[in-house]
Amino acid sequence: PLPWWTRGRITLLGDAAHPMYPRGSNGAGQAIIDARTLAGCLVKNKNTENALKDYEQSRLKAVNDLVLMNRANPPDAILREVWRRSGDKPFARIEDVISNAEMVALSETYKKVAGFEREALARRGSLV
Repeated sequence: PLPWWTRGRITLLGDAAHPMYPRGSNGAGQAIIDARTLAGCLVKNKNTENALKDYEQSRLKAVNDLVLMNRANPPDAILREVWRRSGDKPFARIEDVISNAEMVALSETYKKVAGFEREALARRGSLV
């Protein structure tokens, strides 16, 4: 992860700021959040350099945490876990390999770090 995205009137967004493994469309999702956050910062702060710093401050840590999470526990962690448990052998039902509760837990943990958790989205104000 990068220690900064912004220098003066130049900033990074999307994969330029935080390249991720191409799984689960997460890079695209984060780029959209970046763009909406940046637009909101520019609307709220008429000084461009300050707006860019506000954008960086609001996104940098969260996305850097997600980049690290992607490396350790990517969006397709459920597939990896099923492969590991099944030994890559056929099975009749997914529930024979991993419980629904485990799949939900893996998914919800990722959503929380990615900023896609339903409750967090409901509490968060508009980005623009």
